[in-house]
Amino acid sequence: SRKGVEDLIIHLFKAEFSRYLAEVRTYFPDHITSMVVTVLIFVVFTFLNIDAGNSAFYIGYAYWYLISSIIGEASESISLEKQMGTLDQLLLRPAGLELVLTVKTTVWIIINFIKVFIVLAFIAFIFHLNIGFHIGLLPIFFITCIGIFGFSLLLAALTLKYTKTASFQSVISYLLLFLTGSIFPLTQLPEFVQISGRMLPITLGIDLSKQLINQHSVSINTFLLLCVQSLIYVYVGHLAFQRIYRSSKKSGIDNSY
Repeated sequence: SRKGVEDLIIHLFKAEFSRYLAEVRTYFPDHITSMVVTVLIFVVFTFLNIDAGNSAFYIGYAYWYLISSIIGEASESISLEKQMGTLDQLLLRPAGLELVLTVKTTVWIIINFIKVFIVLAFIAFIFHLNIGFHIGLLPIFFITCIGIFGFSLLLAALTLKYTKTASFQSVISYLLLFLTGSIFPLTQLPEFVQISGRMLPITLGIDLSKQLINQHSVSINTFLLLCVQSLIYVYVGHLAFQRIYRSSKKSGIDNSY
């Protein structure tokens, strides 16, 4: 029933947040180190950016940092379950593997969003930077995340079959750093790179976010294009996940690490 599904999803979110809080209490030095590294990354990106006076200068880096966590979370979770020998228990959950991975990724992005907010507030205070914000950033970011989650589902399915596919997420992450124009404007890159970059939801999401912060009007057609791009990516990722998952179950899922 619908009520049963809602209760199951709420239970999954509570369990995942509880698990994360338990990890923070147990391994708090790791999380402190992670926050310090995040601050250093944003500081370096800030001073490398020649347009740091623009209140939207941070958007590309913030998107890249947050999207990177979306891409790798699901596959890394499966890889960790294999390492601990608990993958079978994960597969036997009544919620279904895809829903469990969706909840895990959602919780992780919420936590990282809070981290980035704290880091940006700290940097703005220390270096007296103008950090722009618009409430419209939230739906744009949410829609962009839906599209990028398609990559996450594909990597998760491949990790089920080949285990160490999760290691490639860092390669994909750094490719996105260039393809989205987060470091260099796309117009300064080769034409084939520009074409590839503009096919990604994150590129359009960054452009729309910068327009909002700079108080420019956002075309409804461009916003709809972002929605269509994201839906296509997540749908393709869903189909790939289901196909590889079914194939893996028939041939036998490799639980080794």
